Amino acid sequence: MAAVLVPALASVLAMAVAAPKPVDDADLRCVAAVAAMIGTLDENKADPEVVSGLTAIFMYYLGKVDARYPGLDYAAILTALLSAPGYDRQLPVDLRRCGGEAEERGAMLKDLGERMKSAVPLNPATRPG
Repeated sequence: MAAVLVPALASVLAMAVAAPKPVDDADLRCVAAVAAMIGTLDENKADPEVVSGLTAIFMYYLGKVDARYPGLDYAAILTALLSAPGYDRQLPVDLRRCGGEAEERGAMLKDLGERMKSAVPLNPATRPG
């Protein structure tokens, strides 16, 4: 039994050591990038659709990160990431990458919604919205 358990435990420990730190996580960088974008908005003048879209993208990436790192101290890690030397040069790169993924997911969701409408026709009187 030990002959099986020791190699299995060693594999688990090796994966834990090789796991990326949250600050190196590409999705966390998207949380930071979208948070930075939201932070630049003037809440009195911002288009509600833009705010809604950015909030949805923020929540998408936050959910991905939270699934990998439950209980993460977001305030501390985002502050460190956003204030890291050179992050101002990384921000546009992250925004393009994250925006591209968000557009792909948005298109997928739109397609899914259309397919579901035709697959599961609802009585217009009972259809929400």
